[in-house]
This record gives sequence, C-alpha cells and structure tokens, in this order.
Amino acid sequence: MRIIVKLTTCFILCGAILLAAAQNLHASEKKAASVRSHELIISIVNDSGRFVAGSNTFCVVFTSAADASPVLVKDVSVEFAQQVGRILEGPTHAQITEGNAERFYGKVDLGTQYYQPAFHYVFIHYTDVDGKRRKCRLSLSVRA
Repeated sequence: MRIIVKLTTCFILCGAILLAAAQNLHASEKKAASVRSHELIISIVNDSGRFVAGSNTFCVVFTSAADASPVLVKDVSVEFAQQVGRILEGPTHAQITEGNAERFYGKVDLGTQYYQPAFHYVFIHYTDVDGKRRKCRLSLSVRA
C-alpha cells in the first residue's frame, strides 16, 4: 500500500513540474511593460525587465486575456517615442523579426538619455486574427 501512495505522489509532482515548465518556457524573461487590449494581453519582455539607454533587445508577446494561450497575430511593428514634458518626440522604429505565432523579437537603439529616468511610449501596431489593423500603447521608463 505504501508503494502505491509513493508512486501516486511522485506522478502528481512530476506532472506539476512538467506543467509549470511548459507554461514557463521563457522563465528567464521579465516583463518590462504590459497592457490588455481587445481581449489580448500584449507584453514587452526582455532578460532584465527594463530598458536602458543605448541598444536594447526585447520580445513582444501576444496572449489571450481569457486563458493566457498564444494568439496568432501578424504584421507587427513597434515604435518608441520619448515624452519630454508635454512634447512627444519623433518615434524610433524597432527592427522586428517574427519568432512564432505569439512572439516577435526586436532591437531598438534608444540613444543617449538626457533625463533620468526618461519616459517612453511604445506603440505596437498589429493585425489581429480577424484581419483588423490595431494599435496599442504602453509606457515605460528608461534608465542610464
């Protein structure tokens, strides 16, 4: 009887570990910013969870707000625009490459930041599953 209890416990623990590993394939990434838009959760993640002056790499992740499953989007573009007082500077376009259905990898050079912290808006343009062109806005701060 004891062996059955031990085996059952082992199977339950192994299943829980496998489930957690499947949901956290990119566990080393941290969210820098996130927003809910049109039943989607759109997140910008990178290794440190923050952006710095100069060159940055990041990933834009699209998931369902209902069950956190991946959502198929296409034609993704990302722009970063610095807010200085009441003035919104011209946007800096990020280079985007498609990873898979819900992940898009990007690079952007935010240059020298003269304000500490610098405040940036991130505009994400995409086409949803219905073929409708959408846009969302996130905000983040950049430190030197």
